[in-house]
Amino acid sequence: MNWLLLALSTAILWGICYSSTEQIVKHVDIKSYLTASCLLSGLGFLIWGLVDGTLIKDLSNDTSNSWWWIILSSLTSFLACYCSVSAVKYGGASLASIIEISYPLWVVVFTSIINGKNNVSQSFVIGGLLIFCGTFIVVRGQHVN
Repeated sequence: MNWLLLALSTAILWGICYSSTEQIVKHVDIKSYLTASCLLSGLGFLIWGLVDGTLIKDLSNDTSNSWWWIILSSLTSFLACYCSVSAVKYGGASLASIIEISYPLWVVVFTSIINGKNNVSQSFVIGGLLIFCGTFIVVRGQHVN
């Protein structure tokens, strides 16, 4: 599959998700929503992994080196989901998504730390500064109005 098409699809789907989440958390507790969302997502991935055989293959292979990474990723995903939905509830989907757009910076920072790869270039620094400036302008505008 084309990575660019997948990334664009992700952005569109997250847009729908954030907009619908803002409506959901007006009526449903965050933990109840996240529980339902995770159960439905988990069931979907369980069925998909069983149908295409990848789940059985991964469980039968020696993946012991991956378990610490899976635990770390799952724990941080758990916390990030809670923080994200809480931000949407208390700040609104639009404002929360503008702040969360800084996550690529953190991906590069943690990838550099974990993998020892320095993916930082001059264009990355300039782009990151522009993202933060844009975020500042949007957040500042929210407080002025």
